[in-house]
Amino acid sequence: MCGRFANRFTASELTTMFKTAIPLSNSQPLPAYNITPGVDILTIQANPSGRSGGAMHWGVPSPMGKGLLINARGETMREKQTFRDAALARRCVVLASGWYEWKAPKQPYHIARRDEAPMAFGALYWPGETPRCVIVTTAAEGNLASLHHRAPLLIDLADLDQWLDPSLSSLEIGEMTKPTDADHLIWHPAPPEVGNNKSNHAGLIAPYDGPAPEVQASLF
Repeated sequence: MCGRFANRFTASELTTMFKTAIPLSNSQPLPAYNITPGVDILTIQANPSGRSGGAMHWGVPSPMGKGLLINARGETMREKQTFRDAALARRCVVLASGWYEWKAPKQPYHIARRDEAPMAFGALYWPGETPRCVIVTTAAEGNLASLHHRAPLLIDLADLDQWLDPSLSSLEIGEMTKPTDADHLIWHPAPPEVGNNKSNHAGLIAPYDGPAPEVQASLF
């Protein structure tokens, strides 16, 4: 699952790295070290002339009327009614530098690339007055699964245009939603402060060697 991530890069740096104009976002200034659902996040999508960058709201209303859906399972998104149309024709990527997972009991970890390059999370989007998106997840492989059994789908820069192509067949989409390979990733404990939505500073992605978060004893 991906429910919290970071983007330590500036819009200018992302423009250079992805060869796509990334506009400045008033609602989500960069760098941002504690990005949560329900805010605008930077994305890249296809357009008739190539690619375009822009902000989309992270999360779509649940069909059940309760809260937001922020993730779509890569294995089933082409069959699920909620995600099917977007999975087949409206794919984008979310720009990030890393993401957070919580390992029992309450210790957050920060996961990033070994080469410190930016990440492109596979995502689906819904256009409109307020464009919205969800992040695609897939199974975690290797030691990464010890943190969480799910991880965001990572799209390599070389595969970016293919993922964004709205004419991609369902079979080809399925081939691109393979388990996330952990070989090029590194992770370390992050400060428990990550759990506070209002915290946003570079220290959140730094290795943490402080005391383990306290676990409240059960009263029953």
